[in-house]
Amino acid sequence: MFGVSYQDIIKRINQETNISSEEIELKVKEKLSKMSDLVTKEGAAHIVAHELGVKIFQPVGKLTIDKLIAGMNSVNLLCKVVKLFGVREFKTEKRQGKVANLLVGDETGIIKLVMWDTNQIKLIEDSQIKENTILKIKNGYIKENNGFKEFHLGNRSQITINPENETLNVKEVQLQQEFFKKQIKDLGDNDVNVSVFGTITQIFEPRFYEACPECNKKVRLYDGKFICDAHGSVQEKLVPILNFIFDDGTESIRTTAFRNQAEQIIEKSSKELYELRQFPEKLEEIKNKIIGKQINILVKVNKNEMFGRKELNVQRILDSNVIEEMQIS
Repeated sequence: MFGVSYQDIIKRINQETNISSEEIELKVKEKLSKMSDLVTKEGAAHIVAHELGVKIFQPVGKLTIDKLIAGMNSVNLLCKVVKLFGVREFKTEKRQGKVANLLVGDETGIIKLVMWDTNQIKLIEDSQIKENTILKIKNGYIKENNGFKEFHLGNRSQITINPENETLNVKEVQLQQEFFKKQIKDLGDNDVNVSVFGTITQIFEPRFYEACPECNKKVRLYDGKFICDAHGSVQEKLVPILNFIFDDGTESIRTTAFRNQAEQIIEKSSKELYELRQFPEKLEEIKNKIIGKQINILVKVNKNEMFGRKELNVQRILDSNVIEEMQIS
């Protein structure tokens, strides 16, 4: 609901009321039972939040990074640039442009900042925005990408560089994403940012869905056109979904990789993968090469209620320099 995950709602209620997460979840279960499962778990959590006087979306105003929730709009933030990843160009059938990725922080944490507007990006290209620059930002919005929150700026967003009388001490955190190493047998139902090392023992034929070329969100077909909720009518692109069985010696588990992660694992571009569907023998040959491949992945655990089992979503392919992976959107 509104792009806010169940866990984010529980976290916000906990922050605002100091009620334990376990007690909040019990209230949600009671609400679901009372309403005869006529609402989703997220919907029930929103109702519980309302009854406790907790506003999931704060009024427009200055926020801190730890209070940001996916789905928020008109977000104002005072932050400092921690890391610049530079500017890259993109080109689709409908348009071309540039996108810039940064890490910014405040006294509560860090978040990835994504710029799409050419005027904003020029501030980086002209070295007006660099590491340790303080930014006062108005009218941004929060998205979730592979389990991580991102702060996006559009053409309505405003940036003030090094505003007067504003200082900021950034919380000291490792630039490498914080994660925990676990074995598959020890994974919890709601684990996120967990590093698992193992072997691909079985791989299934890649599937595809139509997505927006700018934000990678799934698009819907309406009146002969593909519509993105954020960018309107777009020329769709095909995004791969790769399912495989992952085994670390303690257990095996069904795992799903999307977009860049799928391409990294199978070592082919989305276009190449899609074209290979016409050549089953070649596709089978590639799949056979992947079986036995050992990788270290950052994952999010999902509970498949239909089959009563845990499954993994790949958030990142980890290597010796995890921070570089944060450039990929």
